[in-house]
Amino acid sequence: MRTYLLLMIGLIGCAANPSDDAATETGALVGGARDTRWGASGYLAKDASMKPVCGATLIAPNVVVTAAHCVTDANASFTFGIGDAGKGETVRVTERHAHPDFHAESQGMFDVTHALRNYDIAYLVLEHAITSVTPAALPTEEASMSDEVQAIGYHAGVRKSTPAYVTIQVELGHDPIIEAHPAESSALCIDDGDDGSAIVTRDASKPVLVGIFVGSVTGGFTDCKRGTQYLNGYESAFGYADFLRTGIASSR
Repeated sequence: MRTYLLLMIGLIGCAANPSDDAATETGALVGGARDTRWGASGYLAKDASMKPVCGATLIAPNVVVTAAHCVTDANASFTFGIGDAGKGETVRVTERHAHPDFHAESQGMFDVTHALRNYDIAYLVLEHAITSVTPAALPTEEASMSDEVQAIGYHAGVRKSTPAYVTIQVELGHDPIIEAHPAESSALCIDDGDDGSAIVTRDASKPVLVGIFVGSVTGGFTDCKRGTQYLNGYESAFGYADFLRTGIASSR
């Protein structure tokens, strides 16, 4: 089971420590450091609200990637925004494409894929291109343990980031996932719309998308609680690069 495996992986990952460079940077997504770098990582708003319901990251001028479970409501409309919620550019989402193996609804008596949110990734096509920020690049190699990354999130509508580090990269079945731990007692907030948000490479001048946050195994206990989050699951951007490249090509 993914929950059990992630729990064991997370306990192993607790032994890892961020580098001195990561530890000296300001960072907590709860509280948190407001950050205007990594501008391709923004948010999704639902219907007429400008409140972030999930994170999303621009990977082409008119394509963003998020967690598939963020956009399963067929009756809702979504908008992608950059910067602080309601203050930067916003563009309407016109197409939603979940990974073909993602199960939005349970299929059968016991659907492991649905229960564990496997293949929880989607690309969205925007009504028009965004030219004010540079899209994040897709990775050319998979993440490695102890890689330094930057976790993006929102708190009270303010876009923030924190240093983080990869604790494990593993493929459960055919679902490539990453566990990443925010540094300096930081915490991701599902309640603030951090599902679907990104971890990216630390070099903001050449942003590369590393993973998409799909949830914490202990989310009910650790959501927004500093110093307690170790089990943060991200879909691997490298593992899903072909799917995302297909989306970029089809949207041109």
